[in-house]
Amino acid sequence: MFAAAKKLHNLTVIMDRNNMQIDGHTEEVMPLEPLREKYEAFGWHVIDVDGHNIHHIIDALEESKTIYEKPTCIIAHTTPGKGVSFMENDPEWHGKAPTPEQAEVALTELKAWRERIQRGED
Repeated sequence: MFAAAKKLHNLTVIMDRNNMQIDGHTEEVMPLEPLREKYEAFGWHVIDVDGHNIHHIIDALEESKTIYEKPTCIIAHTTPGKGVSFMENDPEWHGKAPTPEQAEVALTELKAWRERIQRGED
């Protein structure tokens, strides 16, 4: 509220909206929606992006530079554990370290996921 009231147009926040917290999915534990509308109601310019797509993030940051009357909130929609089959979107892994064996599997899967992205498949 302060940022909007003082017209801090040079303020840009990137929020990782991964829909999860330690105890489970946010909408089951502590609902946040409608998040975008809440920020807009407090006078922020809001941009929703795919938080796994660096091009979308860069475009949103560029857009934020053109907003002169209010702060900007970029809501980066992400999936916790993205690209790792046994971690993806599982609250159990929100704050838990993998074993060395699990870390090895995760790194292998992440490398494959990165390659798919580079080929434009994901």
